[in-house]
Amino acid sequence: MNQAWIPLDGHLARMGLIITLLGLSWGALTWTRPGRAFDRRTFRAINRLPTCPELDWAMWSITHLGSAWAAIGALALATMVHQARFVVVTAMAILTQGILIGVAKALTQRPRPFDQLSGIRVIGLKPADLSYPSGHSALAFNVATLLAVGLPMAHPWPFVIYGLACAVGYSRLHLGVHYPFDVLSGATVGLGWGLLWVAYLHP
Repeated sequence: MNQAWIPLDGHLARMGLIITLLGLSWGALTWTRPGRAFDRRTFRAINRLPTCPELDWAMWSITHLGSAWAAIGALALATMVHQARFVVVTAMAILTQGILIGVAKALTQRPRPFDQLSGIRVIGLKPADLSYPSGHSALAFNVATLLAVGLPMAHPWPFVIYGLACAVGYSRLHLGVHYPFDVLSGATVGLGWGLLWVAYLHP
C-alpha cells in the first residue's frame, strides 16, 4: 500500500469520517413528517425576516466564500505556505468533497425551496441543481478546517475563519436557496471531511 495515502493521525481520520457520516445522515430527518415540517417552518421564518438592499448585497457577497473562488483561494494560500503536502491535501480534500456532495445530491433528489414552496423570496440567481446537502456550506467548512486546523494559526484567526464559514451557511438561507437541514448537513460534512484530510498532515 502506498504509505502517502495512510493518515498520519488515525484517530483524527476516524473522527472526521464519523462526523462526515453524521452530516450525510441529517437528511433522514426530512424523510419524516415532523422533520420536514420543522425544516420548512424554520426556512419560512428566516425567509420572511426583514431585509434591506445592503444586507442582501452582503449575504450575496459572503455566499461566494463557499463557491469555487474559495477553493481557488485555498489552493493559492496552500501554495504560498510552501508546503507541498499541504497543497496536495487541500486539492484532494476539495476535489473529493465535490464528488461526495454531487453523489449525495443525486441520491437524495431534494428540490430547492423555491421549487417546492410558494411565496419564497430568492435573492440573486436560482441554482439549477438539487438542494441537499448545501455544497457552499460544505466547501466553506472544509476550507475553514483545512486552514484553521491544518495550519498553525494564532488566535483569533481560527475563530474568524469558522465565523466566516457560519456566515456562508446562513447566507444560503437568507438568499432563499437552501433549507436549514441542507445547510446543517453541508456544514457537518465539510467539517468532517476537512478533519479527515487534515489527518494526512499531522501525526
